[in-house]
Amino acid sequence: MNTRTLFTVGHSSHPPDYFLELLREYKITCLIDVRSVAASAYNPQYNKEPLAAFLNKNGIQYLHFSKEFGARHTEPELLDENGKVDFEKVRNSDSFKEGVQRLIQGLDKGFIISLMCSEAEPLDCHRFSMVSVALSNAGFEINHILKDKSLATNAQLENALFKKFYKKLPVPTFFEPDVTIQDQIKAAYRLKNQEIAFSPYTHNTEENL
Repeated sequence: MNTRTLFTVGHSSHPPDYFLELLREYKITCLIDVRSVAASAYNPQYNKEPLAAFLNKNGIQYLHFSKEFGARHTEPELLDENGKVDFEKVRNSDSFKEGVQRLIQGLDKGFIISLMCSEAEPLDCHRFSMVSVALSNAGFEINHILKDKSLATNAQLENALFKKFYKKLPVPTFFEPDVTIQDQIKAAYRLKNQEIAFSPYTHNTEENL
């Protein structure tokens, strides 16, 4: 296995035993919780303490990277002009970069790591549109574990993201002939950012952040 291979997964409303099956399918030995708040109003079995105890009992280490990879921020320097969290600014923060270094350290120690948030569909979660894009660009191979135990690659999700926002993306014109597919993908990520971003001023309570 590539030493820079990472997985992501959403706990959704899965019974704990099925969630464990998802992790064991890919031999996960370390789960990193990327929720800003490690608690679920609808699925309390995924609150931090019971989840950590359950995983540790089954030989999987639990870590919480809320500061590093969480998406709920109130610092003005991490917000856009509309008061929403700007994922690109978060990715450029010292905390995020420290999280990437900790991932590398964990992989170097031999852990098979999965990032976890609440949303079953990674396309609708910041673990894809905020975190995985940076890791992929840094040379990590990202595989997203879906609720049926299958995998989606980051490239497959980017293709779905492109299709979702296709009509809103920049296209080459007479005046701007140099628009590339990479420019379009970046624009699609920005649109997804706006769609799901947390705002401290509107009391967004989505659990997948």
